[in-house]
This record gives sequence, structure tokens and C-alpha cells, in this order.
Amino acid sequence: MKKLLMASLLVLGMAASAQAVPVLQLGAPGGPGEGTYANYQASTTNPTENDTAITTGGTLYVAGVYQNNNVLSLGGKFDGGLDWSSFDSLPSIFNGKGAILVVSVPDGDTGTLTIPGATFITSSLTDSFFPNNHAPVQANVADFLFYDIGNFSKIAGAVPDFALETGAADGQIMTFSGITVTGYDWVHFDVMALETAEQGGGNNARIVTNWENNPGSHDVTWKSDDGGGGQQEVVPEPGTIMLLGTGLIGLALYGRRRMK
Repeated sequence: MKKLLMASLLVLGMAASAQAVPVLQLGAPGGPGEGTYANYQASTTNPTENDTAITTGGTLYVAGVYQNNNVLSLGGKFDGGLDWSSFDSLPSIFNGKGAILVVSVPDGDTGTLTIPGATFITSSLTDSFFPNNHAPVQANVADFLFYDIGNFSKIAGAVPDFALETGAADGQIMTFSGITVTGYDWVHFDVMALETAEQGGGNNARIVTNWENNPGSHDVTWKSDDGGGGQQEVVPEPGTIMLLGTGLIGLALYGRRRMK
């Protein structure tokens, strides 16, 4: 009976773990046939990836979860905790910033990315500073942009698992709307944050800071309307159309004169 009880508890524990909402995750609005959030799926066109939410729209969801009551802050440095550069390889320019949106764009391409509500920090041609080196977050595939998105609030039951669309963890979903992209065929989004918690009690109480990131299964890839990897249609401005028209008329008149 005791073994059966222990086995049951183990199964329940595994089920609870499987249903846990990720500490950090990114999502996009669901399309036709999907739910509230876009499905995570394989990306077969550039950039290729096993599991990502593919979108052509301008809205991004970024969620942070407070795992338990001991977590004091999720985002940037908290009083008594560590700042970004305390962790190996992370630059001091991140210090004083909140959670950081890590954006991968095509290697060597020139373009612009505007994310209302996020503050640009810096860029890198060689290092994503992201601990989960999944595709396309790799220096031979992408260049990297970094944005400060602040700290996550703790709102009771506010965050589901975007993949399962179940669960109600304490935390916050940040919504970034009106995102615009020019010059890039694709843009890939990840997020990382500092989680500061209190461990122990009484004289043994201490502040511990962990460096958290979204799993590779809960990220977002924006692609141009043609599915990525292609050129977007460029519509000439009215002035350009007028010049083209004038040129064609001139060529026609020149041809008529030669025929005479």
C-alpha cells in the first residue's frame, strides 16, 4: 500500500510538473483555427526551427510567472540581489535594466525594428547572450538586438501556458502592439530575466538571484507576408509612378518621330 501511495504521488508530481506554466514565454495572437494564442510549430522556411509561434502581425505577448511566494522580483536587479553583469558573459550595459527581449535578425541584413513600449539597449553581431542557443539564435545565422521591457508584476492567476492554453499562474502578460519591421525577412523573439527570491528563514534567510529564460518551445518568429526568405512587394510612390509615366510617354514620342 505504501509503495502504491508513493507511486501515485510520483505520478501526480510528474503531471503537475508537466502542467507547470513556464517562468518566461512569448506568444502571438492565434490565427484562423487556433485559440487565443498562435500554435507553436515547425518553421520549414528561413529561419528553420523545430518549435515556434509564427506570425506576420504586429503584436507580441511576453509573459513572466512568479513560481512561488518566495519570489520577490522578476525582471531586473532587486534590492539585495544581483545585477546582470554578475553572471558570466553578460555585459554591464544590461545593468539597471529590467527583463531583456533578445531579438535575432538575419545575419548581415540591414533593417529597422520598432517595438512601442520597449527601450532599445544595444546590438551585437557575435553574441546573443542567451543561454539557450537554439536556432536561429546563433551567430552564424543572426545578428542580435536587445530591448529593455521592465519588470513583471505579480497578478493572481493572470498567466496560462500559451501552448496548452491552460493554467493560471501568478504573473503578468506584457502586450506589445504596433510592432513594425522593415528590411528584414524574419525576426525572432526570446526573453530573459533575473528572478530574485528569498530562501530560508530567520537567521538563515538569504536573497538568491537566478538568470531565467524562455524555453525554445515558447518563442515567436515574425515573418514577412510571403512566408519569409523572399522579397516583399515594393509599391512605387506617386512621384515615382509619375516619373515612370513621363519617361514612357517620352519614349513613345521619340519612336513616332523616328518612324516619320
